[in-house]
Amino acid sequence: MASSFICDLTEFIKYGGRKMSLFTSLQNGVSGLNAASAGLNTTSHNLANTKTAGYTRQQNIQKDMYYQTFKVTNNATMKVGMGTYVADVRQIRDMFLDKEYRLQVSRQSFYEKQVECEQEVEDIFGETEGVEFRNSMESIWEAVQNLSTNPESVVNRQLFIAQCESFIETAKNAYNAITKYQTGLNNEVAKQVKEINSIADQIAELNKVIAEKEAAGIENANDYRDQRNLLMDKLAGYTYYTYNEDVDGKVQIYIDDAPLVIETKSFHMKTESATQTGMYNVVWEDSGFGEVYNTDEAYSTAKKTDTGSLLGILTARGKKNAVYSDIPQQPDPNDTKYQKTDGSFNQDLYDEDYGKYKDKVELYNNTTGNSILTQAEAQFDLLIHGVVTMLNDVFCPNVKDDSGSSKIQFNTAVEGTTKDEVGNDITFKLDATKKYKILDVKNTPVGADDDETIGTELFTRTGSSRYTKITLTGQVYADNYTDEDGNQIGLAKDNGDGTFTLYVYNEENVTMEKGTDGKYTYVEHGDDYTEKTSMYTITNLQINPDILADYSLLPIKANSAGGDSGAYAQEIYKEILTAWKSDFAVLDPNTKTSYTYDEYYNEMIGNFGSKGKVWQTVVDNQEKLAQEVEGKRQQVSGVSTDEELTSLLTYQHAYNAASRYINVVNQMLEHLIERLG
Repeated sequence: MASSFICDLTEFIKYGGRKMSLFTSLQNGVSGLNAASAGLNTTSHNLANTKTAGYTRQQNIQKDMYYQTFKVTNNATMKVGMGTYVADVRQIRDMFLDKEYRLQVSRQSFYEKQVECEQEVEDIFGETEGVEFRNSMESIWEAVQNLSTNPESVVNRQLFIAQCESFIETAKNAYNAITKYQTGLNNEVAKQVKEINSIADQIAELNKVIAEKEAAGIENANDYRDQRNLLMDKLAGYTYYTYNEDVDGKVQIYIDDAPLVIETKSFHMKTESATQTGMYNVVWEDSGFGEVYNTDEAYSTAKKTDTGSLLGILTARGKKNAVYSDIPQQPDPNDTKYQKTDGSFNQDLYDEDYGKYKDKVELYNNTTGNSILTQAEAQFDLLIHGVVTMLNDVFCPNVKDDSGSSKIQFNTAVEGTTKDEVGNDITFKLDATKKYKILDVKNTPVGADDDETIGTELFTRTGSSRYTKITLTGQVYADNYTDEDGNQIGLAKDNGDGTFTLYVYNEENVTMEKGTDGKYTYVEHGDDYTEKTSMYTITNLQINPDILADYSLLPIKANSAGGDSGAYAQEIYKEILTAWKSDFAVLDPNTKTSYTYDEYYNEMIGNFGSKGKVWQTVVDNQEKLAQEVEGKRQQVSGVSTDEELTSLLTYQHAYNAASRYINVVNQMLEHLIERLG
């Protein structure tokens, strides 16, 4: 043994200390011991965090140490390894699976909001457990049937008015419930924006910590990375985003190319209330980035705009409280406005109006029709508007000229006296170049007392009466409104005292305004008119207070001014029954199917139910996809107890082997020292 050591020592000296020695062997053993010990630590860390949310499995990366040259010949250099070391402790993650998982979670969150809102709409209309609104519609129908057989019955009249009151009250309750839910969603927008900002702040702070920890290149801030990944998973539920990681370990996060997190800085969102609606818009605090989301177009899977609960809320909520006028109505080619003076069809005018209609349909699809709540509001309001205006048109019919049009053009300008809002006399004028709707004073039914009450509508607008009552000093005529002999028929009611009264229908897009000459007239507004006081919308409707105060004013008799006896007219209510069973509107401008009132409501509720089922299917599919991707993620990143126990045994054996090896080398050194001692 001594001779062997002497030989080793001789060779060591001969080659400049480069020959492998027992000390080299000892170093190899120690490096193996350290590597096995580090492996045991990492394995135990993995096992300890088996149930830790967001934890990513860690793995030691071992490398061999530098080599020592121990012999050089003319043909070769002989080297020996100096053992091993732990070069890195890395996380086992697949960034592609991370991105796919976050996309699927984001899309699932979007459609969960659609399902939630659809279920709320169904509950509001009482169709899941009852038939509250449908019952109110059927009650009106039954009351009209009773009146059609016995209109003089006071009980029948009272019942009819009571059912109409119930109809309006039920409609308002349903509509107000939707708008209240909208307000709740609006508040949720603000909460989610606050939460997103908080997550962004935390990610930016973790970027800083990770960069500082890893700056020396000695360690990976794996546990901090786990915290960041967990936050990024959470963020995906609120909003879809894209991201990348720089060489310093900091992630950069973008929403539609606008930065949310850049290195150690976060960029905040904020909410701004729309001036006219009070609905929150989500914008960047840095005004240079504008709005966070584009909600002016229909959501799209291809564009990834059906992602995130925040965008899901904004989409389901809509941008306003919608009304019936938000549903475009296709121009009717049979309308007399498309007839030229020679009786031919004005194709150019029709094409112009149809082009405008198509633009409105596109706008509807991108806004009102794209939102559960606004679509529900608009469709429901259209139904109520249809019922109300149908009943009012029967009780207060307007003149139809010789061509069948309800728009009348006077053969001269009209000027007379009416009352302003406080009851003062004002001068009102009507243009001879424009067309107006005029009450048919001869064929309008009157109340039970046969006092020739004119224009007693059943439903009134709280901000506007049905007609402007203009007192004239002479009769008013229209060239296209004549009797069977071709004689012009007076449009105003002859009061018998040298005065005449003209009842001009207050259109739903006009206001009464004072001109520069001090006289008042109608001013027509375009499609962007936002003032709803002149419209027959749910929130603007009430039963005529005059009729509530005196049921005898309910129009149920033929007008003796028209040459009739004034007897109770069953035809009035039969006309309502006929109209009730007639088609009145399309549910959606993208279809051409027109429905009766009952059919319309059934189709509306049915469509919401169908959409709900479709969206629920999407949610279920998205949930499965997310679970599948998460399963794949866990296969890569999750801690497997079996695998870790296997690693534990491997490192244990390695540790024991290294220990035994060191003991052997140690014994050899002790023996050598004793022999040389």
